[in-house]
This record gives sequence, structure tokens and C-alpha cells, in this order.
Amino acid sequence: MKKKIKEYSPDFKTKVVLEYIRSEANQTELSQKYGMPTCTIRNWISHFLDNADSIFEDKKRDKEVKGKIQEKEKQIEQLHKMVGELTVENNWIKKKHKEFGIPLPKEYDH
Repeated sequence: MKKKIKEYSPDFKTKVVLEYIRSEANQTELSQKYGMPTCTIRNWISHFLDNADSIFEDKKRDKEVKGKIQEKEKQIEQLHKMVGELTVENNWIKKKHKEFGIPLPKEYDH
């Protein structure tokens, strides 16, 4: 039987890492306190410290990303509209083929 890997929330991970950074407990103490492997805590601390500089990144980048997301959302909306229009058109063509008794090519008959 496979052992299920326990997942922890970002809030919990942050809490544990901050306890370590504030020197409230060392890795072994945290491991015992929360009943988890020391290597997991070590990995979280390492990941946190490796990515700490991203907290102070320029807000301009955030705005650029949001702008790109909005642009992509507009494109998706246009594509959804186009798919809807083509579906209506396709259904109309199928209906007219049936009305006039014209068989549809096999690749269109679904």
C-alpha cells in the first residue's frame, strides 16, 4: 500500500519557517513539535530564503503581469464568442442539409 504524502498549507509552512528564523526553535525542536521530518523543515527554510528577494520585486512587474493576464482573458473571450458563432453556423448547415436531403460528409456527421 502506498504511503500518502502529507501536504501542508502555505500558511503553516510560513509559520514554521518564521519560528525558525526568529530563533524560537531549531530544526530538531520544530520537527518534534510538529511531528514531521527535519529535512522537510530544512527544505522549507531553504526555499523561503532562496525566494525571499521576490517579496521586494518591483510593483511594475506585477502590473505588467496583470495586463498580460487581462489581454489573454480578452483573447479567450473572443475565441469563445467565435466558437459559439461557428457552432450556430455549423448547426444551421446541418439542419439545412437534413431539410434538403443532402447527406453530410462523414467527417461532419456527428
